[in-house]
Amino acid sequence: MKKYFYMTAFIVMLLFLLGMVILSYIDEADLKKNGVVVQVTILSVNPGGKSGGGFQCLINYQGESFERPSGTSVKQGRYSFVGKNFPGMYSRNTNTLKILITPEDFEKYNIPFPDSLKWALR
Repeated sequence: MKKYFYMTAFIVMLLFLLGMVILSYIDEADLKKNGVVVQVTILSVNPGGKSGGGFQCLINYQGESFERPSGTSVKQGRYSFVGKNFPGMYSRNTNTLKILITPEDFEKYNIPFPDSLKWALR
């Protein structure tokens, strides 16, 4: 009986992880297809979550201001970005935000990395 319980629990966990990967892929594909560049202000650091953490951000979109979380590729020095403004990709369809800080972030969306953000690479 225990054997079936553990096997069922393993399958449920595996399906959950697979679902998370699929949702992440859908969000990323939607950002690439329908995303628009918005101005983002970083309000705070979110430890944990996608890719080990991210930011809580304030965005202005079509005259509305609202908060959204965003994952980040930045691994160190995240707290130094709080209160700073960056571009971000936002999709209203999935309500997904991806802040753009590193050259790799910009490359993902075929946007040239601006010289004005070179300070953020230090």
